[in-house]
Amino acid sequence: MAYKALYRTYRPATFDEIAGQEHITKTFRNALKNNKIAHAYLFSGPRGTGKTTIAKIIAKAVNCEHAPVENPCNECDICRGIENNSISDVIEIDAASNNGVDEIREIRDKVKYLPGVGKYKVYIIDEVHMLSIGAFNALLKTLEEPPKHVIFILATTEPHKIPATIHSRCQRFDFRGISIPEMIERLNTIIKEENIAIESEAVKVIAESAEGGMRDAISLLDQVVSYTDKEVIVNDVHAIKGTVSNKRLLNIAKAIYKNNSIEAIKLLDDLVLMGKEAPRLVGNLIKFYRDLLIFKNINTEDVDQLIYSEPEFIELSKKLSNNLIFFYIDALNKAQNDMKWTTNSKLYMELALIKMVDKVEKQEIIIADEFKQLKDEIKTLQTKVENLKSAPAPINKETVIEKILIEPQKEKEIKKIIEEIPTIVEEIPQPKEETPLIVEKKPEKMETLADMQDELIEDENPLYTKDDIDESQEEPELEEANLFNTAPKESEKPAVEPYKTFDIRYVEDVLNNANREVKIAMNMKWFDIERNALHSDLSYARMITEGRLVATNNKMVIIEYVSPSICNRMMKPEIKEQIVKILCAFYNKEIDYLALPKQVWEEKSQEFIQKWKQGQKNINLSPINHPDLKEMPHINHNIDDMTPDSVKEAINMFGSDFVSVKKGD
Repeated sequence: MAYKALYRTYRPATFDEIAGQEHITKTFRNALKNNKIAHAYLFSGPRGTGKTTIAKIIAKAVNCEHAPVENPCNECDICRGIENNSISDVIEIDAASNNGVDEIREIRDKVKYLPGVGKYKVYIIDEVHMLSIGAFNALLKTLEEPPKHVIFILATTEPHKIPATIHSRCQRFDFRGISIPEMIERLNTIIKEENIAIESEAVKVIAESAEGGMRDAISLLDQVVSYTDKEVIVNDVHAIKGTVSNKRLLNIAKAIYKNNSIEAIKLLDDLVLMGKEAPRLVGNLIKFYRDLLIFKNINTEDVDQLIYSEPEFIELSKKLSNNLIFFYIDALNKAQNDMKWTTNSKLYMELALIKMVDKVEKQEIIIADEFKQLKDEIKTLQTKVENLKSAPAPINKETVIEKILIEPQKEKEIKKIIEEIPTIVEEIPQPKEETPLIVEKKPEKMETLADMQDELIEDENPLYTKDDIDESQEEPELEEANLFNTAPKESEKPAVEPYKTFDIRYVEDVLNNANREVKIAMNMKWFDIERNALHSDLSYARMITEGRLVATNNKMVIIEYVSPSICNRMMKPEIKEQIVKILCAFYNKEIDYLALPKQVWEEKSQEFIQKWKQGQKNINLSPINHPDLKEMPHINHNIDDMTPDSVKEAINMFGSDFVSVKKGD
C-alpha cells in the first residue's frame, strides 16, 4: 500500500481531536446535540487551521445513525462511508477550478433531490472566494432558501473577497492560528503514536516555523523524519525549512551591535554558501529583532519561544534600546521590499547590513539613548543627594559616594560630576541655607551633535564635560543676543559687516546654539504647514515642505534642499518675506530661515563636528563657497515699485489676498 502522509493519517475525526478552535467546536457540539443546525455556514481563517476538517466532521455528525450526537461515532456505515468518500451525499467542490456560473447552476438544479443514504446533503465549497461575481449571484437564492435536507459550508482564506450578500446569508466562524503550546501537544501525540525519535527543542522549532498552521507543522514533521535515520535534532529542522538557528542569528546581531560590519557580512556569506536564500535570511533577522522587541518591552516568560531562554539573547536585549531596534527593523524591511524587484537580492542584504552598522545613520539614536541614560543618572544622583540634606552629621565627598548606591562601572563618572561641584556637598548639612543641588547639562554642544551626521567618539561621553559645567555656571548671554539683526556695542568690538544672503555666520549661530527638542517639535508639524496654509499661500507652503529642516536654535532654522537653484529661489527677498510670514504665523513665534543645498549642509556640519572634537568653543566655520549660489539684493520698502495704479487701487479696495496679477496682462 502507498505511504499516506502524516497530516492525512492523523486528520481529526471528532471535535475532541481538533486543536485550538474551542470557540467553534463548542458551538457545534451544542448545536448538534440540540438539533439546531443552520442551513449555511462560512468558515474563514488561515491555511491549515481545520476549516475543511470541521466541515467533514459536521457532515458525519448530522448524518450519523445515532444523531443527534455531539460527535460522530465513526463506526456506523454512514460515518465510515463519508470518511472514505464512498457516499455521494457529501459533495466537496473546489471553487478555484469550478468558479463559473454553469457549475453553480448545476448545484442549484441538484439540491432539490433528496439524499441517497443519510438525512442531509452537505455541500462543502472550498476557496469560495474564487467564485466569479456571476457565480455568487447564481448561488444567492439557493443559499438563502435551500431545501430542508441541504447544508452549505463555505470555506475561505480571504473573507474580505466574499460579497456582503453571501455574508448575510451565512453564520460566520473565524478560525484562528493554532498556538504554539497547542501545536506542540498535538505533535507530541503524533510522535508518540509513530514512535519518532526527536529532540523536544526540535519540536518547538517545528511549531514556531509553522506560523499557526497545524497542517504545515505535521507536514514539516513528516519531512524531517524522512531527512534523517537518526534522532531528529534542531539543525535538521533548519536544514529542511531553510531557516537559520538562533545561535547564528545571535552572532550576527552581536556583530551588528558592535558595529563590526566585516564579521556580520562574513557570517551572512557563510549562510549563503550553505544554501540559505537572502530574502529568507532578512526575514529571519526581522523576526529575531521582533522577538527581541517583544521580550524587552513585555518581559515575557513564555518558555515556548525557544530563543527567550538564551542567556546571550537576554543580555543583548538589555543593551539595545527600542529606537535602535526599530532602526534595524526599518533597514531590513526596506531591503526586503527592494529584493522583490531585483535578481541580486544578496546585494540589498549587504547594503542593509552596512547601514545598520554605520554610525552616521544611527547617530541621533545613539546620542538620544546616551543622553537619556545620563539624564536618568543625574536625576537619581540629585534625588539621593537631596535625601542627605537631613543628615545630622557633616558629609564629605567620600561619604556621599559611599552612601549613594551606584553601579561599579558608573562610579567613576558620577564621582567626576561630584568633583566638579565642590561647594554643593559641603553645604548639604547646613539646613538653614537650603541651598538646592542643581546639576545642569549644557545643551548647546549636545543638541548640535544630535543634528550632525558624523560618528561618535568611542569610550568618550561628549554630552557632559567639565567645560560644559563651568560654562553653564557663567551663564553666558549669547542666547539672549539677537544674532541676526542686532550688532554688538561699539565699546566691545568694531561694527560687524552686514550678513550676506548665504553668510556662514547664520550657520555658526544655529549650530553653536542648536536645540534638538525644538527641532523635533518643529519637524513633527512640518508637513502640517502645507495642510493648514491658506489657498493664496499654498504655493509658498509647498516650497517650505519640499525641504528638510536639519537644525534650529529656536530663532532661525536651516532648511536643506536638493539643488542650489531651489535655495536661490527660497532666498529671493520677495519670496522670503512671504515664507517668513507663514513660518511665524504657523509656529507662533518670530523665526527666520536659511536655505542650503544638501552638499553645502553636509560639508559644514562635518566641519563643525571635526572642530568640536578638537575642543574648540564658539566654533567658526569656513565661508560658504558654491558657484551656483547667488547673492540676493535686500528689499527696500521705501522705494516705490512699478505696480500699475489700477492694481494699487484694486489692492486698496479689496485687499492683497483677493487681488492677483497675471504676467503679460
